[in-house]
Amino acid sequence: MTQLTLDITDSGEGPVFDRFFAGYDRAFVLPDEKEDRDGLVECLALNHGEAYRALERRYGRFRELCLIARDETGAVVGGANLIALRLELPGAEPVVSANLNYLYVEPEARGRGHLRRLVETISATIAEMAESPARPLIFIEQNDPFAMSAEAYARDSEFTGLDQLDRLRIWARMGARIVDIDYIQPPLSPGQQPDDGLVYAVLGASGESLPACVVAAHLRMFFGISVLKGAPLDADPTASRLLGALDAACHSGGSISLIDPSSLLSALTSRDSASDLLDSTPSSLRGALSLWSAASSPNAA
Repeated sequence: MTQLTLDITDSGEGPVFDRFFAGYDRAFVLPDEKEDRDGLVECLALNHGEAYRALERRYGRFRELCLIARDETGAVVGGANLIALRLELPGAEPVVSANLNYLYVEPEARGRGHLRRLVETISATIAEMAESPARPLIFIEQNDPFAMSAEAYARDSEFTGLDQLDRLRIWARMGARIVDIDYIQPPLSPGQQPDDGLVYAVLGASGESLPACVVAAHLRMFFGISVLKGAPLDADPTASRLLGALDAACHSGGSISLIDPSSLLSALTSRDSASDLLDSTPSSLRGALSLWSAASSPNAA
């Protein structure tokens, strides 16, 4: 697969950031899912000076980036914001991970395979930056079609031209697996609310689970840096609740299941069809997957 060319910045100023933000601001429309310009600038400022040194002492090495991607002709086909992390785990080798906070493909560039190329190029670039022989774990937040309000579902689908289930199908074909945790994103700013219309997923994981310690370490850094921008984790009840559950699982040597949603997504024709398919109305994608697994079990009646 031919990789795209990335123009990358770790600063909230300059032409790369400006071009990224213009595309990003057009692509994301739900109020609690996106940062405003000042929020992104604040995140990127944490890459530098005493702010970075303080966070590195607390969490470990990281880099928050914004980028734009160009094709062979030099045309901008998309962009992304992510945080790349080095997870230091007691008694184990460090793990390189990334949270792909925002990713978009420009409307005129869609339908040409650029999403897959962009993710592949980002993965290879992070591995190169980290001097890692292995590709990173790339975590993503996805809209949960069953947890979203009808208004948010319709608004996002109409604006992007892509149904929420179709979006999940695209990521599932790329290998995304659902991380089986009760995921809620903490508020991105004091004026915003926690986002409980999301499901968490990961690319690049082998096997059917991840150690709870890896998931906990990743989310601790992602929440502490990208979301809360250095504010104490224990001051946010949403972050504290999820991290507390993951820490308990980590201390007991537990793991977090990774669920392939492809079978369910292939059977669903729409969100409304789920109640007939599953003989129940799910309130989340994880709930739908649990019902589907039970119905598909050889022991099911």
